[in-house]
Amino acid sequence: MSKVYYISGLGADARMFQFLKLPNYLPQQHVNWVAPLSLNESLQSYIQRLKSQIIEPEPILVGLSFGGVVAIELSKILQPRATIIISSLATHHQLPWYYRQLGKTGLHKWLPFNLMKAITPLAPFFFGAHSIPERKLLKEVILEIDETFLRWSLSRLLDWQQPDILPNLIQLHGESDLILPYHNRPGIITIPKGEHLMVMHQADEISAILSKILESLWIKTDISPEL
Repeated sequence: MSKVYYISGLGADARMFQFLKLPNYLPQQHVNWVAPLSLNESLQSYIQRLKSQIIEPEPILVGLSFGGVVAIELSKILQPRATIIISSLATHHQLPWYYRQLGKTGLHKWLPFNLMKAITPLAPFFFGAHSIPERKLLKEVILEIDETFLRWSLSRLLDWQQPDILPNLIQLHGESDLILPYHNRPGIITIPKGEHLMVMHQADEISAILSKILESLWIKTDISPEL
């Protein structure tokens, strides 16, 4: 039986998906981040260690933000039934030019960690966290993030190379995303007014779309006879 595996955004955890309401009969699991071996560990090396958590055949990968990048890399070695990315990048060409310039400066490698986390008061605006529970969760995630993981994941995001769109990739992206701006393309599922954390702020809409996608991917043999 296949299973849906969720991969959160940069340094986040399963809490980012807590507002979604998906069919209970779908086996689901969250993939936990592991510590990078070093700041220079390649993404390919990292996913070889991360994949040990994905044990079911033909998994369905759902990646949020940086988790979408990781899901794409995992899909190259796991033969998933589907790869779904939300508020993420389908190719490295979609990474804004100013992020690439940042990568060239190496600022993310040496900027004091406390200064990096000083964005906390502004984060709700940029990420699209509007309600009190959303803002509270975002603040917790930022304050809890590990310094090594943050610097490593930013480096891997900035040097990621994926020139072409993965075959059969399913991409959901919000038109109002300020973190990873929207790029229209054939086949993309566009979420009007959707922001980076639309899995929280527009959870009902995203839940309905995801449920329809997941149910269409499922086959009758995946559902027990009593259902």
